[in-house]
Amino acid sequence: MFMSSGTTLLADISPFTTPTLKAALGKLSAVEPDEDGWVVAFGADQTLYKEGRGPTRDVLDPLFPDTPVIVYHLSGHAAFMNSEAMRRVGLDESTPNPQGGFYEKDADDKLTGYLSGQPAFLHLRPYPSVTRESAVAASMERAAKGITTSSEFAIMNAFILDGLRRATEAPGFSTRVVGAYFSTASDYEEMVPRLGHYETDLLKIRFIKTWTDGSPQGGTAYLRDGYYDPSMGEGGAQGSQEYFNDLVLDIYQRGYWPAIHANGDGAMDIALNAIEYAQKQVGNETAAQIRPQLIHAQITRAEQIERMAELKALPTFFTTHVYYWGDLHYERTVGPQLAQRLSAMNDAFTAGLPVSMHNDPPVTPADPLFNMWIAVNRKSSSGRVLGADQAITPLQALQAYTTNAAHQFGMEDEAGSLEVGKLADFVVLDRNPLKVDPDEIRNVRVLNTVLGGKLTYSAGVAYDRVDPIGAQAGDR
Repeated sequence: MFMSSGTTLLADISPFTTPTLKAALGKLSAVEPDEDGWVVAFGADQTLYKEGRGPTRDVLDPLFPDTPVIVYHLSGHAAFMNSEAMRRVGLDESTPNPQGGFYEKDADDKLTGYLSGQPAFLHLRPYPSVTRESAVAASMERAAKGITTSSEFAIMNAFILDGLRRATEAPGFSTRVVGAYFSTASDYEEMVPRLGHYETDLLKIRFIKTWTDGSPQGGTAYLRDGYYDPSMGEGGAQGSQEYFNDLVLDIYQRGYWPAIHANGDGAMDIALNAIEYAQKQVGNETAAQIRPQLIHAQITRAEQIERMAELKALPTFFTTHVYYWGDLHYERTVGPQLAQRLSAMNDAFTAGLPVSMHNDPPVTPADPLFNMWIAVNRKSSSGRVLGADQAITPLQALQAYTTNAAHQFGMEDEAGSLEVGKLADFVVLDRNPLKVDPDEIRNVRVLNTVLGGKLTYSAGVAYDRVDPIGAQAGDR
């Protein structure tokens, strides 16, 4: 997500760069307060730090007794605050849990400072806004990983949308972007009829984004049978079935495509029910023109995959979970049995679905070849194989990032494959990922990335030396 490039403006204390909580606190202590007097950082994850805990207020308060601190969770679905921050936003033990989130309390019924679920914190302290500079830098990072078209499904309001419009028109912007506007935006009714006015040669707004649940590792995924370890969280849906039925129907009637975040199988039931309801209401002719997308699809049942195929609801799997959180899911979130169904891509391919996958940065870094390796090998970070029967072939993994992704974005006539008349978007690799040992796919390197016939990345060449994008989206 390019909106996540706004997090590059924050101190990065993610486990990818700072593997221990102790080191993260050390880095945090050097952060200068922003213009509002807050210390703000990104990337904490209690499940990935070596200590197995996060920056709750008991460790933040001694470092910042009088300065408000907020640390956004790596998942994007939680945050940590110290006591001063909670005091300033009016959060205390009497504050009720919002639907789709909770305020964690200790054994003495005191707030720990962990705010789980976006409904629990976004209204208190939203994410920083993307800038043109950070968005351009994010596009260059993606080009370096061989990405020519990316999604931006975090367009929260008109300000963000206008920033993205300006960024995609800036020299050096290095990817095409397919966007989704937030269904929860305060200016939703005003802006949706005007979304087309913000499109550029590199930016198309095709989707409206909504959420049926939160994050599995954050304790807010909606699992039909609850968490394997109940102490992980209560989960639950972020709205009623009726709410999502009405919302998805409205999206269909406006002519946009719904992009529905659904991690748990309970959330997936709600998403599929809403899609079926909308399709029946608008009729077959209108429904056939709309391609609903199901985002993440972490835990699905076999019959849900079959239902996706019947409804032509297209899953994009967050396969990286198998590697980074696979052991946690096996041991605590869903247990050994359901962990075998993390990102059930083989089932989806077998059902005939045009499957895609993604990284959802900054939750995990954008890295298609690493994600392809995960989908083919199904190994967690400890080497545990999860769901060997859900492994896919290297060719299928490549299709998930090329022809299938283009179909899900409605771009199959212009991108996704090298054919006469299509866009000259392609990547040069140092080896053929279809012919190397499957365990070597993660080590295949990107040598060059080309967008619209223009070089956007060349290995060993600094970004500012690469020719800026001058090609129009229609150039061949």
